Amino acid sequence: MGRKVLAVIVAMIVAWAIIMISQMLNAALIMPPAADVMANPDRMREYIAAMPNSAYTMVLIGYVVASFAGGFIATKMARNVGGGFVESIVVAALLELGAILNFFVMMPGRAMWFVIASLLCFFPLALLGHRLAR
Repeated sequence: MGRKVLAVIVAMIVAWAIIMISQMLNAALIMPPAADVMANPDRMREYIAAMPNSAYTMVLIGYVVASFAGGFIATKMARNVGGGFVESIVVAALLELGAILNFFVMMPGRAMWFVIASLLCFFPLALLGHRLAR
């Protein structure tokens, strides 16, 4: 049981690190907002809505790689003999919950295609990572 919990924790740390790296790369390519824009939620929503599709694509690639890596690492570390995929599902569910909070509570206003693609990528790619780790 302890190995499985640790596997999920490590997989989440790696997945979040991958997402943060993709967002840092995105910030290096796209001009970040000014401090006054970040302080005003309405102006921040306008800034996010005006971002080019390439910025959304870079972050989406980060989500894809993170969910795959999370499922892969959780499966490898848990050493499931019976082929169970619970750890990968937990990682995908936590990533999905984080995305939902990010999209709808913390910073709404993103492109709808990006929100839909992001919310649909976590479970299939975590399960693909699980499948390839077995």
